[in-house]
Amino acid sequence: MTPIIILAVILVLGLLLFLLTRSVRAGRTAVLRPLISFQGLTEQIGRAIESGRQLHLTLGQGSLVGRANPTSVSAAAVLDNLAKDGCANGTPSLVTVGDGTLLPLAQGSLQHALAQVRRPGDFDLSLTQFVAHNTDPFAYGGGVATLLQQQRVASNIMMGRFGPELAIIAEAANRQNIDQVIGTDDPTALAVAVAATEDVLIGEELFATNAYLEGKASQIASLQLQDILRWIVVLFILGTAVYQLI
Repeated sequence: MTPIIILAVILVLGLLLFLLTRSVRAGRTAVLRPLISFQGLTEQIGRAIESGRQLHLTLGQGSLVGRANPTSVSAAAVLDNLAKDGCANGTPSLVTVGDGTLLPLAQGSLQHALAQVRRPGDFDLSLTQFVAHNTDPFAYGGGVATLLQQQRVASNIMMGRFGPELAIIAEAANRQNIDQVIGTDDPTALAVAVAATEDVLIGEELFATNAYLEGKASQIASLQLQDILRWIVVLFILGTAVYQLI
């Protein structure tokens, strides 16, 4: 691809995104693909509020300065939205992390949520816990599993970068009869997740969750644009295959 073609593609995509954003802001119905696991996520929030117990959310072991940055940022965005509801009802989420860069991010998210509902004094450092460094994933899995056994939590939500250690956490939650929602982009962790719960956000679904939770016009428009591009790629592949056959 020449630089001119690349620039033209970027300009066309930017224009489409602008037009879709304007359309959403104008109140036109935005049709998004249904995510069954997203519905499960919102149900967990409601159950926690009704029971007066905490949500437990663990952000995995993806560093903000490594290749897992997009995954961890998406997981933190989910925390931002869940924290608002929990703090508003006097039950701030319990957050665990497996990487040092995620700890201040989690603390800032809870502090911001409490400030929004005018309860800044409810913040406690024990609400955010660093369990183990990402060089020891099974220590992280064991630590989170122990916490689930000791704390009375309504739901276990795992969002971020995980590996085989996810099996330890998921099994501990199942033994405590704790409902759980899992979102990750790691193939090994996904294989474990689908065996542990029906509510699994697979790959790109994790990245799209914040748009479903927050519902900003720009976020919804970006998802619509992605769906359009996906169909264009599918049609191109099918057209190429038919052309080769003919």
